[in-house]
Amino acid sequence: MSENNNVTELHAVAEMESEDIMQAIQNMIGDLLKNAVDKMQTSEAGEKLGGVPADLSEKNTSAAQMDISEIKSFVRFMQKFIDNINVMIRHLETGDVKPGETDEKFIEDYMATADTILEIAAFSTKDNLTGFSNRYGFDNRIVLEWNRACRDKSTLGIMVFGVDGFSGQEDKAKHDEMINDVAQMLNKSIKRSTDFISRWSDDEFAILLPITDVKGSSTVAERILAEITALNIPGTPEKGGKATVSMGVNVYAPEFGDQPVEFIDKAYSCYVKSKESSKSTIVYA
Repeated sequence: MSENNNVTELHAVAEMESEDIMQAIQNMIGDLLKNAVDKMQTSEAGEKLGGVPADLSEKNTSAAQMDISEIKSFVRFMQKFIDNINVMIRHLETGDVKPGETDEKFIEDYMATADTILEIAAFSTKDNLTGFSNRYGFDNRIVLEWNRACRDKSTLGIMVFGVDGFSGQEDKAKHDEMINDVAQMLNKSIKRSTDFISRWSDDEFAILLPITDVKGSSTVAERILAEITALNIPGTPEKGGKATVSMGVNVYAPEFGDQPVEFIDKAYSCYVKSKESSKSTIVYA
């Protein structure tokens, strides 16, 4: 009788824990799914328009287009997730277990599910072409860095930049090669593990520079500008046969109560202003 009571109590505890866990999972998966759907819709829109949607270069867009390999990966992750959830539910509903086994099984199943969620999260926040974070990942990371800067009373730098006048824009293979060249250069150029690189949109990037003042941010910006320029990316006749680099930089020491939206907007406005130049330019906020 005592053994049966123990089993009943264990089931009750597991059921209560599962409700909290499932709610957290539901919230997380909701955000991840929304981003994945946004990526799929962006791809579909691009196909219908014969290329990348015009509004992809705006600052409030989703990440770069999702290709077929990403879609297949996402479906595989979600199938694994659903399978793990079904196993968890089955173990919670099963009555023919020994005392203590329910907890062990539940933890085992929960860890497997958590691993799958991490896979989905990594998929949802990563740009498939460069391996950097996508815009969705950037939006999550800046909240972390913003709060850290508020707490530590430190400065935070941001760079938004892109390649202008690339002559191979209409050729996907050449375009992807150009993006990869820039990405490889950034991997070598960014030295600190705390600096965060994101593929902002189609041919635009953003870098967060924690604990970096104006002088440090300008040093990084000028180095990256010079190194991208040295790649000699072919440009359109209007650009004299050589693509240029436009860059906007902002540095700020946030305080509690401040929001990062204006911080990002200023950097992006500087980036847009730099694009008005016919040569590679950095505009500072």
